[in-house]
Amino acid sequence: MDWNDGYVSDIAYPAAFFPEQSPAHLSFACVLNGVEPVALERRFTYLELGSGQGLTANILAASNPQGQFYAVDFNPGQVAAARQLAGAAQLDNLSLLESSFAELAAGEVALPQLDFITMYGVYSWVTAENRRHIVKLIERYLKPGGIVYVNYNAMPGWTSALPLQRLILEYADNHPNARQVQVEQARQFVDSLAQSGAAYFNGDANLQHRMDSIHKDKTGYLAHEYMNRGWQPLYHADVARELADAKLDYIGSAELSRAFPHLFLTPQQQELLDTIADPALRETIKDYLQNTSFREDIFIRGGRRMSAARQAEWLGQTGLALTTLRSTATLDLALPIGRIKADADLYLPVLDALARQPQSLTALAALPELAGKSLLEVAEIAALLTASGQACVYFLCSGQMSNAPAQRMNLAVAQQSRFDDHYQALASPLLGNGVKSGLVQRLIYRALSAQPGKGDADAIARQVRDIMQVQGHRLIKDGKPLESAEETLAELQFTTAAILQHRLPIWRQLSVL
Repeated sequence: MDWNDGYVSDIAYPAAFFPEQSPAHLSFACVLNGVEPVALERRFTYLELGSGQGLTANILAASNPQGQFYAVDFNPGQVAAARQLAGAAQLDNLSLLESSFAELAAGEVALPQLDFITMYGVYSWVTAENRRHIVKLIERYLKPGGIVYVNYNAMPGWTSALPLQRLILEYADNHPNARQVQVEQARQFVDSLAQSGAAYFNGDANLQHRMDSIHKDKTGYLAHEYMNRGWQPLYHADVARELADAKLDYIGSAELSRAFPHLFLTPQQQELLDTIADPALRETIKDYLQNTSFREDIFIRGGRRMSAARQAEWLGQTGLALTTLRSTATLDLALPIGRIKADADLYLPVLDALARQPQSLTALAALPELAGKSLLEVAEIAALLTASGQACVYFLCSGQMSNAPAQRMNLAVAQQSRFDDHYQALASPLLGNGVKSGLVQRLIYRALSAQPGKGDADAIARQVRDIMQVQGHRLIKDGKPLESAEETLAELQFTTAAILQHRLPIWRQLSVL
């Protein structure tokens, strides 16, 4: 059998950062769902399976110096890239391993007992045999009370697109070329088939979403999404049964808005679900109600339900920080469960308080406009602002951790940005997490790090312009690329001044810089 075991290995998966894999995010999700989390003020251990180019593992290790991190991938090129970034940041709490799931399951790799095991884009993309290896390694290494994060393509939402994936895979198999060429050929063939009037393409919104993805997403993503031999959307009930072999209990979704069913289920739907006693069946029925195509599940080895008083105690140890500009914050919350219009009377005072500085949930509950609201009700506001990408929850103990590893990581990421736009995130030790960051932001970060306290917008804009010219990157304004050097410099001068005035204070609040 080939070493890749049917998984796409001849084209790299794009480097990406996934904040929902952070220990803080997962522990907060546990608290929202009334289950004891893993405490983060002490040392903890963390493993990422299928870590790809290692951006998530690197950012999280830098943001959580109290944790010991391990990241495993079977692709040597991706492991080498991850090690290079960790070395540039001088991380001493991240081990990057080239191993298979089978080797881990058999205990052939020296790993400690783990508090967290996470995997992104793995479970429904590998073979059934590899899923069994994953369950076995969880059984071997996860501590009692430990957390597992697993996402997967889910049924029934993928039903209409199953033939599309099979079409792309079969077409690629019949046209043996370099993977980049295969993806482009498959794109063109699917287009021609749709334009010929094939009745299959007169499908639902989920199928149209997949067609849009084929046109706009990166080649590496499309190859990994559609061309893996083990690719198989899964039902939650089947995943829960498989992970039960490792004594895991499902406790809720890592997508924070799903902790509040009243936001996305009608009273009739909720009444129907209340008649179903089995948790796995109940979750699976939810997927039918919403036609779910992607799940982000959290399991715990020995989930312990909390009392309301204990939950409130945990919520009292959490905070919320703004990650977007106050001027661009919106009450029109774009969430995975759909768009929600937030209550201005509650959310605007919270946003104003966060614009001043990060706040504990207790401090937010003390705002006059939130009088009478419980900590859980304030946590709902925090969860939805986080889920909409405008803020981020954190544990107050993070404020006591060293900033140095994160700032070394951010400089390493910024230095790498001279050559490419791969690493689109910066580490925040306050959040114990990362924040997504565009190329211009990272290049400005690099200039500020080189000359602390010297924020000459014009000089920085010229540095950024020169680097982007070498890379061949062009600025987009009003949906069109800027053509002339004069237009580009003028736009960069405006953008740089805005970042120095508005983004820089956020970086400082989050200890990013």
